[in-house]
Amino acid sequence: MPQIGTLESFAVGAATLATYYDGRQEKSIIVVRQGANLQAYEDSCPHQYLPLSYRGSHVLSADGQRLRCTNHGAEFSAADGRALSGPSRGAGLTKTPIRLERDGRVVAGDD
Repeated sequence: MPQIGTLESFAVGAATLATYYDGRQEKSIIVVRQGANLQAYEDSCPHQYLPLSYRGSHVLSADGQRLRCTNHGAEFSAADGRALSGPSRGAGLTKTPIRLERDGRVVAGDD
């Protein structure tokens, strides 16, 4: 599984852009850290499949609860990726499996 960073690479209460190669192509993801909990989603808005970060990397709300598409304004839950508002027509974000290893490395992908 490809390493995308260490736990310290992802600031608490922030959404951080990361990339990794899955063996076929490069993947762009957004990693949200809340305490020691990490969630990752493809950097792709389901409305028109532009990156959430299309117009800038600031995609997390001030309270850390919502990810917002910088192009269309659609909002998604940072905890589970479900659609909250906007033109996404109820489609949520695609979750990317990540795992924190015992040595502090964060790896992406399915086993």
